[in-house]
Amino acid sequence: MKAPAEAKPLLLVIIAPLLFPGAAMAAEGDLAPIGLQKQLLVDDHVIAEKRNAIRVLGKPRKAGIVMAPSVPTDFDPVRKFPEGLPKTGGYDEFGRRTSVVWNDQDRKFQMIYRAAGESYTGYAESEDGIRWTKPLVSPDGGNNLITHRGANHGTFYEASFMIDPTVPWGHPEKYKAAFNPGNTQCAIGHSADGVHWRSYNDGKSVTGRAADTFNQILWDPIAKRYMLVTRTDLGANGGRQESRATRVMAHEKGNDLLASPDAWKTLATVNVDHPENRKSPLGVPLLQMESMNVWVYENVYFGLMHVLTAGELTGAGGKVSVKDPDKRAEADVIDYYIGTSRDGVNYDKSWVYAGTPFVERGPDGSFDKGLLQPTPEIITRGDEHFIFYTGQYNQHHSPAAAKRLTGRIGLAKLPLDRFIGQRAGDTIGAVTTKAFKLEGDRLEVNIDAKNGWLQVEVLNESGNVIPGYAARHNGADELRLAPAWKAGSLSKLQGTTVKLRFILQNATLYAFGFSWKAPLSHAIQQ
Repeated sequence: MKAPAEAKPLLLVIIAPLLFPGAAMAAEGDLAPIGLQKQLLVDDHVIAEKRNAIRVLGKPRKAGIVMAPSVPTDFDPVRKFPEGLPKTGGYDEFGRRTSVVWNDQDRKFQMIYRAAGESYTGYAESEDGIRWTKPLVSPDGGNNLITHRGANHGTFYEASFMIDPTVPWGHPEKYKAAFNPGNTQCAIGHSADGVHWRSYNDGKSVTGRAADTFNQILWDPIAKRYMLVTRTDLGANGGRQESRATRVMAHEKGNDLLASPDAWKTLATVNVDHPENRKSPLGVPLLQMESMNVWVYENVYFGLMHVLTAGELTGAGGKVSVKDPDKRAEADVIDYYIGTSRDGVNYDKSWVYAGTPFVERGPDGSFDKGLLQPTPEIITRGDEHFIFYTGQYNQHHSPAAAKRLTGRIGLAKLPLDRFIGQRAGDTIGAVTTKAFKLEGDRLEVNIDAKNGWLQVEVLNESGNVIPGYAARHNGADELRLAPAWKAGSLSKLQGTTVKLRFILQNATLYAFGFSWKAPLSHAIQQ
């Protein structure tokens, strides 16, 4: 006689089709191309039907400050401040533009960041992402500043870099960077090591105006193309009537950056476009896309959004006083949101409209209470995502007198693939995928049901549960939950058209994926 807890799965298998009836399968041409690609449930891309389930945003955990000004070139070399307090002049904050990559050849993180003043770029390295060193990489061996075109300032700033997966290690174009050469336009460069740079296009810019917040070049593994992401103007060219947006471009001449460095086609202009069309006190859009970076992961384009809430300080050049500078303001601030896209052009901005940042600014007195800006890449190490960001104590364009100790570079971490999930609460919910041809003999599910349960079902052509292919798990909190089917391996169903149905209560479903002959160490018996 089975205990009641063990009887529940059998009972649910019987009643589930009545609660959540299956639909007829799609025609062959309408099948979802799932294959062995992991499916992040950040949207409804592979979902055919949902009941009592809503999208929820993941919650990265802040790990604290990982870098602060520490060497002479991190501080403003011109301005002098009393009592030795390290501050910067104007609103040229330390670390304001930061880019981090993972070098899997040398097993280290590499970083470029805004150093002393707006136009200096520093270099740093780390083995663990927590403890950083600042190697003396300048030609004279005297500091850690990037030298480009014979100068270590004013020619290579507001920059980000990337490691090109299409180019072998040691190649002179293994690293690529997009940067402001000092003319508020965007130039691009290449490097063999991420430290010593040469320009494409003979050092000339490859875009027009307004590439003066954050510039990015990246390889798009989905469309097999280079992309360039920069700022653009919607309003005045600077000043208090400025309206900011992001320009997304793609290379249109065979990805040959040496032969055609300026062959960029604009695909989209991405702005907040808030449906309420709210305005700041100065009559410009209240919410603006100060910058956006694009990170491509598991066939999803993630828009890492620097969203500015405009106020009376923005565009004033540090000439407007700040009331209660130690308080966490809600205007002239920058928040870190994420949006997702399936084409690299159209980005979901639901979290912006809901006012739900991905990584939240800190409270009163914290180093990141005023601005919190992402780096262009999220780095995946093991079962965690490393989310580096720049935190600023001060508000956007606040005067120097309102600052304390400049900026800091922080780190947050997120469990693998838990960016956005599909959640059911006390009411039982269900998520049913589109029809697809089954490939692989093992299913893995990323699920947080520690306070609830999940049942996974494989449906046949008629939308009914295939006998032996329903499995329930109580209290599971697994990144790779592998249902143990009574009917045995999924290999018996190879090439057949199926759907998956996930029935859940007080649980969040993040992702699923198929593989071949994976180890069964994560399997959970019924």
